[in-house]
Amino acid sequence: MNAEVVNAQWGIENSISFQPYEHTIVAHLTNKHASAKISLYGAHVLSFIPNKQDDILFVSPHAVYQEGKAIRGGIPICWPWFNAHPVDKSLPSHGFARISKWSVNSTSADEEKIQLELVLSSNPDTLKLWPYQFEVRLMVTLTDQLSVALTTINKGEQPFDVSAALHSYFNISDIHTVTLEGLENTSYKDDVENVENIQKDQLLSFGQRTDRRYQSTSKAIIRDAQRNIIVDKTGSQITVVWNPGEELAMQMPDLLDGYKHMLCVEAANSLNDTITIQPGQQHTLSTILSQ
Repeated sequence: MNAEVVNAQWGIENSISFQPYEHTIVAHLTNKHASAKISLYGAHVLSFIPNKQDDILFVSPHAVYQEGKAIRGGIPICWPWFNAHPVDKSLPSHGFARISKWSVNSTSADEEKIQLELVLSSNPDTLKLWPYQFEVRLMVTLTDQLSVALTTINKGEQPFDVSAALHSYFNISDIHTVTLEGLENTSYKDDVENVENIQKDQLLSFGQRTDRRYQSTSKAIIRDAQRNIIVDKTGSQITVVWNPGEELAMQMPDLLDGYKHMLCVEAANSLNDTITIQPGQQHTLSTILSQ
């Protein structure tokens, strides 16, 4: 993968450029409203900065940029399974999309909107991990918002099940003071305590390890001292809310004390929202970020 070649074919002057970074190539999107960065390794959104604002996304200062490793922060793609593989725990956690090399499929730009589409198709390496013919596309749309849409297409002759997440890490001032709105009276699976419960409070607060999958959800709002971040979505009934807390974070060399300044609020297909895709059919999971 050569940045100059990619830039010559897909770059758009004053809107989209491709630059080498560590082991990958990063697409830089810029318009009058905002900027964004997307790594071709993992189709991984690394940054979304509205004009004259701080980055909405968090990337750990300890993140590892290495083949076979997921980048800690931004919006990793968990696909085609969420969490550990349901049968074979030796397979990559959260699937292989976030540790695969994606290709540019299209680019476009005008005064109000920039779009970048990346694609990953089944190949001999993926078939060793997941025995299905597929095409998965990531469409990133930058206006004054950021839309990230993951479309899975069944290219084979048998149906398959997909669980997935757009594992968004948000840049916050302090995990101990931030709150999350939009999940009141919603049932959830607590993956720390391994129990099911219903949230009664209007605002969810943090300060210790949190790992919950809320069901039948839509929009959520991160209330921070600095700003509000609106996390909307489509194609998803599950919202994952995650912060590892101090004890677990200190066991994660690519995060450490960064846990204080990040909160994951994720559009997901998991639990009772796992998606079955028939031959020739497709499904789109998306998240829409704004202030």
